[in-house]
Amino acid sequence: MTKRAAVVGAGLAGLACARVLRRAGLYVEVFEQDRIIGGRMATTRVGLDTFDHGAQYLTARSSQFNSYISEMVSSGYAARWTPRSSSGEQGGGQMLPWYVGTPGMASIVRPLAESVRIHNGRKVHTIERSDKGWHIWMEDETSVGPFSAVAVAVPAPQAQLLLGRLDSIAEPLSRVRMSPCWALMVRLDERTLPDQDVFSDMSEVVRWIARNGTKPSRNTRGESIVIHASPAWSRQTEDADPEVVAEELWGEVSHILGLPPVRPVKMLAHLWRHGLVDSSLGESYVYSSDHKVGVAGDWCLGRLAEHAFDSGTSLGRAIVASLV
Repeated sequence: MTKRAAVVGAGLAGLACARVLRRAGLYVEVFEQDRIIGGRMATTRVGLDTFDHGAQYLTARSSQFNSYISEMVSSGYAARWTPRSSSGEQGGGQMLPWYVGTPGMASIVRPLAESVRIHNGRKVHTIERSDKGWHIWMEDETSVGPFSAVAVAVPAPQAQLLLGRLDSIAEPLSRVRMSPCWALMVRLDERTLPDQDVFSDMSEVVRWIARNGTKPSRNTRGESIVIHASPAWSRQTEDADPEVVAEELWGEVSHILGLPPVRPVKMLAHLWRHGLVDSSLGESYVYSSDHKVGVAGDWCLGRLAEHAFDSGTSLGRAIVASLV
């Protein structure tokens, strides 16, 4: 009989783990609280416009992730991005090549979801083990199971809540520190920003500004802009009204870039409550072969997308090894 495995979280770490499990012959179900997959690799639609409001680009240092990105480029799911720097040079200042998903960042994770059953809009409340295996309980009090093993691939604070009774796994997660990040999506009818595609660390409030439309396979009409606030400012304002945040962030950007008075056609702020990793776990993953449950995420190794991929892949292999 085919063994079943559950993955909580359909971000890059969770789906990388799911792919390993599926290729090993397990039946895999993924539970994602959001309506879309990708986590911080998400692409969101505002009217007819799309924005990469989470991860802005990817780099590949590890051979494992480099191989995956090369596969995505050759199959049309990703492409190089060489935005103009302050010097006007295409791709200026890049230590490593920047890659983006096409036509949106979420395209990077889609191949990982093949042959895997994904339940969107299902927020996991509790995971519980019985004699027959693990059961996944949702916030609406429904449950699914039993599963031979469970992988938890959500931000560390959320993972800690789910694994609270398993001290050997939950306790190390207390070392992880994550910060919020406000993302602002702005649509203008006319090109308004100075002749540069990315701006970083512009003030104590603004950490990142990018012309989303300069990425490959994007809509180039007018101006689509993604702005990320600094961790400190995001922390101070994380309970503020998104509309107020949007006005303040756009006002700050207009001021520091010296923009003419212009009212955006669309403006939407989104809070990534656990958007950035301040202190990582320092391990690829945590897994209990006795309990058949483990955790993965970018926060295990660092703060990059490839850390999430490598962590999820490693956890998947550990699960497979424990079930053989």
